[in-house]
Amino acid sequence: MAQENENQESNGVLLKWHSPEFLPHPREKRWLMLASVVLIGLIAYAIFTGSATMAIVFILLAGMYYLTHNQEPKLFDVAITELGIYVGETFYAYNNIGAFWIVYHPPFVSVLYLKIGSKNAKTIRIELNEQNPVEVRKLLAKEVPEIEDQEESATDMLIRLMRLQ
Repeated sequence: MAQENENQESNGVLLKWHSPEFLPHPREKRWLMLASVVLIGLIAYAIFTGSATMAIVFILLAGMYYLTHNQEPKLFDVAITELGIYVGETFYAYNNIGAFWIVYHPPFVSVLYLKIGSKNAKTIRIELNEQNPVEVRKLLAKEVPEIEDQEESATDMLIRLMRLQ
């Protein structure tokens, strides 16, 4: 951990903030009841169609969802440096970042996306939290191409709207 901080300092940190793993959404009793009704309906359908495996899968998925989302999101440090970006303990050099875009629709969405690599590129989603998106954009636009007018993925939007995260 000390070596990580030394590396960040030697790379010249330009901007640093804490980012949660995800933004927790409060779930009302109505949401919980609706989710329970849907789950019971899916399990009943699986039993009615004679698919015990499907029923077991729905029960396991519900259990996994409960276990993973019944805890606070982990916080990690994000640092934009002169040589790249630290996301937690992982460093992404600017030459490995294919593009970036920021989706900013306060108070609902404030996210930085990084496209890592060129072939089979993966996308990293970083919550901006209270960070100023204009500052982030200014710093990254000097080093990485920006994809303009890009919005959040349909999956991210669905997860946010259904309060699944």
